[in-house]
Amino acid sequence: MFFPDKLRKVGVDSSLSDGTDLWSKSPIVELEVTRGRTIPCRLVKVPIERLHLDPNNPRIRHRPTTSDQIEIEDWLWREEGTKSLYNEIRYSGGLSEKPFVDSGLTVVEGNRRVVCLRRLNDQAKNGELPDFSEDAFAMVQCLMLPPDTSPKDVDLLIARVHVSGKKEWTPLGQAEQIFDMVNKHNMPRKEVASALSLSSQRIEVMFEAFKATLEYGTAYPDEEGKWMHKFSYFYELFRRPSLRAWAKEEKNLAQFRELISGEKPRISLGSQVRDLGAIIADKRAFGRLLSDGFERAIEAIKAKQSKIDQYTKTLEEASEALLQMTRKPVRVSKDKSKARILSDIKQRVDYLLTRDSAHVRASKR
Repeated sequence: MFFPDKLRKVGVDSSLSDGTDLWSKSPIVELEVTRGRTIPCRLVKVPIERLHLDPNNPRIRHRPTTSDQIEIEDWLWREEGTKSLYNEIRYSGGLSEKPFVDSGLTVVEGNRRVVCLRRLNDQAKNGELPDFSEDAFAMVQCLMLPPDTSPKDVDLLIARVHVSGKKEWTPLGQAEQIFDMVNKHNMPRKEVASALSLSSQRIEVMFEAFKATLEYGTAYPDEEGKWMHKFSYFYELFRRPSLRAWAKEEKNLAQFRELISGEKPRISLGSQVRDLGAIIADKRAFGRLLSDGFERAIEAIKAKQSKIDQYTKTLEEASEALLQMTRKPVRVSKDKSKARILSDIKQRVDYLLTRDSAHVRASKR
């Protein structure tokens, strides 16, 4: 499958397999997964160099496949926010929240924290941190999951931290986690919503947007995985009810994929999708979008709006003129030209209002 399980048996460390291992000596911490079901984790203290970074971490798993720890560390170090996290850990002298590890000491949750600790440990050993001893960051407390922990439970724990918790991932990372829970673990979407305390609508939008992104990646693949950045386009598409209904037709979704693809896509920013509903509703603007791109389509929308605004201004002026006439009554009946103009106005207003009422009644049927 495209997404391997986050909980992998990478080989249990020999020091965790005899009667004096970390597992048997460490205290148990019960983690609630669902009502009535807990995971008995062990609170273990592990040398930082023995922890393995997870190559399937959602922050990096769409990069070229690698198990090289140095390369994974470099990628995570360059992630937005990692350097700020490093400064926080250095200031506090350690972690306030413990990483989760599996029985093989692979980091299940907290990879960036481990990267920061690795850097701090190297600097402390090299004497680059005069305020800390050489071994200040050599050991780290972790919550070790039992070997038989199900991948579904792991995903639930991670989702509560990064999807609905205080350490939110980007919308892309959240959507991927939700997609895994539904698609990989066969969890009903309502159950996912309940487990994460999120609305069913948000779960639906996240799932459909990520699914559509994967379909886009199949239709328009690239070696560097840049297709994943199109998630924001699909997120904007599916979060709007009218566009979501439009995208349910496969021909429309295929057309949308084409509009956002290529070196010079006709829709080049995710934020532009917000105006797609107005463009689709205007045949002329939609034609401009297909042939010339977003900017020309918006020009057509603005030109039409400008014309509508001019009509509104004219009506307001006419209304003001009529108001002045009622304030200073004139004998219209003796002025045939004024009477004729007012009669024409009345007929046209009656026609417009009657036509509008008929349109409203027809739309309600």
